[in-house]
Amino acid sequence: MTSGLIGTPNIDRLSTHVLDTTAGRPAAGIPATLEAVGPDGTPTACGSGVTDSDGRVQQINVAALMPGEYRLILSTAGYFGANHGATFYPSITIQFLLDGGRPHYHLAVLASTYSYATSLGS
Repeated sequence: MTSGLIGTPNIDRLSTHVLDTTAGRPAAGIPATLEAVGPDGTPTACGSGVTDSDGRVQQINVAALMPGEYRLILSTAGYFGANHGATFYPSITIQFLLDGGRPHYHLAVLASTYSYATSLGS
């Protein structure tokens, strides 16, 4: 697997969807940052966004992505503090590998004040 910085870009879009499982609704207003992770672990910013009223960032990357290692950082402190009065996870960081096997990857996140789970969606 190459880093997220080498090769020919063939991944057009990375999206995410955050659902607040405590409230049973989409988590709107959560800032999200996408970073490529180099072979030495050095991060390079490659996109950002904020979840919309449906808890989605339709496209977080600003340019096509290469296969490699990435991390999605969801800054959840403000959301959980405002909506639940408590923050245990001030951020959720998901590190993952994109193999380039498809043009669109979607990361689904189920989050509550004291837990979270993530999966590769479609």
